[in-house]
Amino acid sequence: MNILELKDTGKKFPDATEWAVKDFNLEVQKGEIVALLGESGCGKTTLLRMIAGFETPTSGTILLNDEVIAGDGILMEPQQRQVGIVFQDYALFPHKTVWENIIFGLFKYTKEVAADKAKHIINLSGLDGLEKRYPHQLSGGQKQRVALARAMAPEPRIILFDEPFSNIDSLRKNQMRDDIRDIIRQTGSTAIFVTHDTKDVLAMADKVAVIRNGRSLQTGKPEDIYNFPANSYVADFFGKTNIIKARVSREGFVTPMGLIKADNVPANPDQEVVLSIRPEQFHIIPQDTGCLCGSVVKERFLGEYKELTCKVETPEGEKTEVIIYASPQHQCYEDKCYFKPKDGRINILGS
Repeated sequence: MNILELKDTGKKFPDATEWAVKDFNLEVQKGEIVALLGESGCGKTTLLRMIAGFETPTSGTILLNDEVIAGDGILMEPQQRQVGIVFQDYALFPHKTVWENIIFGLFKYTKEVAADKAKHIINLSGLDGLEKRYPHQLSGGQKQRVALARAMAPEPRIILFDEPFSNIDSLRKNQMRDDIRDIIRQTGSTAIFVTHDTKDVLAMADKVAVIRNGRSLQTGKPEDIYNFPANSYVADFFGKTNIIKARVSREGFVTPMGLIKADNVPANPDQEVVLSIRPEQFHIIPQDTGCLCGSVVKERFLGEYKELTCKVETPEGEKTEVIIYASPQHQCYEDKCYFKPKDGRINILGS
């Protein structure tokens, strides 16, 4: 069941020459965590503000529970939409305690009911014992939890997050991702968050829309977009990959490195295609057994793996650089690396 739907939604600001958002479509099911992923200025925050009611769409419609809340001459006020928001800078009241910040949005309930709801969300958010503290007495992660608790306390239909982890140090970011995802799951909430970090997406999202210049390039499960990106921009943005030009043959793909065998070879031989092969999709071979061979020009130790940059040169003198992930213990023999792609599907990129 879709709780939110954007249909051909667009936004063009006055005096602007380009659309901030253009013909954007998205379906969000109840209980989903959805990410809007893109570079700064791509339109993802504008989308969030249109959903919240802070911006008016120039075109298209937005539906919440099958009710039009923006478009077709209708514009529902933000306070009527039952949408919670966690701002990038938390937007906590500095003169109010944790308890007062959380209970602030529960004004429509009786004091007893409001207190019960506040206690419940404080417990769920792991804020017990911090009720009397002021924002300046909290860490960044604690402020994030208070902002989330305040947004969730009134039980909104959807919670919106604007770059939720941008102010959290890297040491605590992984734990915060897990904690916030758990809180959202336990309450059965629906959430949409904007981010430029693919790690946020892989750790939290059920669905992601990759956005560029206000348009959606690809929408789907994070693992599907990672493994099968629609084009080279999505492939690069969603993680390191090797973009390789190739020609289709009956056996596979003829590349500057040599022949790559695959199960999903297109029917037309000699067709020119572009492949995306992730660094972890290569096997490292102990020695030369008729596989590909490259000279290691750069080696980076990244903890769980080594990143090798290998230069492959054909007999005709054509050179290609390939990034390969190897085990941390891997040792190159005379600066050579023997490797081959794993068998199976090779992703063919679109335009």
